[in-house]
Amino acid sequence: MSKLLFQRVRAFRLKAIIFTALFVFSSCGDAERDDFPRRNFTGFFDLRFSEYSQNVFTAFRDMDGNMVGVNGIVVYNSGGTYFAFDLMCPHEKSSGCSVTVDVENDPSIAVCECCGSRFLLASPLGEVIEGPAKQNLHVYDAEVNVNNILVVFSGY
Repeated sequence: MSKLLFQRVRAFRLKAIIFTALFVFSSCGDAERDDFPRRNFTGFFDLRFSEYSQNVFTAFRDMDGNMVGVNGIVVYNSGGTYFAFDLMCPHEKSSGCSVTVDVENDPSIAVCECCGSRFLLASPLGEVIEGPAKQNLHVYDAEVNVNNILVVFSGY
């Protein structure tokens, strides 16, 4: 009798494993993959310099001449909290399609010059506020050190 019980438990475990695997793989098909290009970097920006002391600035290289981001970065200062995003549009994902900021009229909005998508810079997520983009801007980590240097890094 214990042999029959052992076979039933074994069959139940096998069915549970198969069901779990099918559930996991079928649910992954609907998820949007983050296929944004990756570039490992750390950029340094001295906030005492006029080009980095603005509420919004874009950069392709840091103060030491090192490349930052995939297409460069845009940094938004929200009262001393810095949000950093890649300039590459997450919809187009092309080196020829970057977001731009109209610093004079609306420095809190970035617009893709190719697809027209609009993104909110005054937010830690860089949310899409008008499509066709469905993904937010690609976010980078940003922190100010004790020497008043803004450090922006990819985090991977």
